[in-house]
Amino acid sequence: MARTDLPVTKTTRAGHDLTAPLPTDAIADGHAFVNNSRRMVRVKNAAAEARTVTVQIPGQIEGQPLPDVPYPVPAGGDVLIPPLPAIYNQSGGKVYLDYSDPDGLTVHVLELPAV
Repeated sequence: MARTDLPVTKTTRAGHDLTAPLPTDAIADGHAFVNNSRRMVRVKNAAAEARTVTVQIPGQIEGQPLPDVPYPVPAGGDVLIPPLPAIYNQSGGKVYLDYSDPDGLTVHVLELPAV
């Protein structure tokens, strides 16, 4: 798959406008973003059917592959995937997102301010 890197919006202590449209359409080949454990992903579904965003987890424990984590997005709904720990990182420190069907999905990566 030829993944596309997602742009990151840094939030401020003043807050973030959640009514603004999300900047990136989901794509069939999936997306990636560099994980720094302060980035979260917001996904909106404008489709009439539910969709699933799956976050891949590389690696194994005792020879068993770790299961990828699905996040259901209801029809007309909106989900927020919280900051992810390093276990989700692929080589290069990126997180990979896959979509059950990209039609109607928009995506936004938000970075929380440093503490």
